[in-house]
Amino acid sequence: MTGACSGIGRAVSVELARNGCGLLLTGFEAEELARLEVELKPFAASLATKAADLADARERMALVGWLRDQSTPPDILINNAGIGGRFGSFAASEMADMEKVVALNVLGFLHLTHELIPLLRTRPEGCIVNISSGIGRLPYPGLAVYGATKAFISSFSESLACELSGTRIRVMCFHPGFTSTGFMARSAMDMRRVPRFLVHSPERVAQRLVKALRAGSRWVYSDVLTGLSARLGILIPHRLRVRLFKNLFWELPDEH
Repeated sequence: MTGACSGIGRAVSVELARNGCGLLLTGFEAEELARLEVELKPFAASLATKAADLADARERMALVGWLRDQSTPPDILINNAGIGGRFGSFAASEMADMEKVVALNVLGFLHLTHELIPLLRTRPEGCIVNISSGIGRLPYPGLAVYGATKAFISSFSESLACELSGTRIRVMCFHPGFTSTGFMARSAMDMRRVPRFLVHSPERVAQRLVKALRAGSRWVYSDVLTGLSARLGILIPHRLRVRLFKNLFWELPDEH
C-alpha cells in the first residue's frame, strides 16, 4: 500500500489489518508511518513499513528493492499515493507545483507498477488496485491537473487490464467520490456548496474498497451517486457539461 500515512490510504490499511491481512506499507511521512505501525501490529497478520518519497526515482527503486527482499512477496499492489496541488485556475498555477503533482500521481505510479508486475507474476494470484477519482471522469475547474492525472490512472487501468487479461494478475480501478481528507484543507478548496451527503468518511470508502477487492471487482465507485454521476456526466453534451460544472460545487478564487 502506497500513501498509507493518511486519508484513504490510512483507512484502507486499518481495514485490511482488521481483516487479518499481512501488510507492507509505505508513505512519505516517516513519523506518521511509525505511529500507524504501532497501531496496526496487534491486528495485522504481518506488518512492515518503509518511508519513501515516491516522486523521487531513487527512493522508488530503494522501495522496490526492499519489497523484493521480503520473505513473502506482496500479492496486491495498492497504488494510493497522490497529491492534489493547490486549488486554483491552471493559468494562475505555478509550474513547479503542477510538476510535483504529475511526478507523483503519474510518473511515480507508473514506475512502481512497472517494477512490481514481475514480482506479482510470481504469486498464485496477484492484483493491482489503482486509486483514481470520480473527478477523473468529469470536469472540475480548479483541479485541472489533478483531475487529468486521475483520468490518466483510469485510462491506464483499462488498458493494463486488457493486457493482463488471462494472466494471474487482476487490475481493479477504484474511484472515490468526495472524501473528508486532508486533501481538501491543503488545497484550500471551499467546500461549503458541496452537499454533506456527498462527502464520505475515509473509513466508509475503505470498507467499500476492501469489499470490492474481496469480490474480485475490476471497476468500482465508492458510492452509488459517484458512479451514477460519472456515467450520466459522460452522456451529457460537452457544451452543456462545461456550463453545468463551471460553478456547480465551487467558484475559482479571485486571482486578479
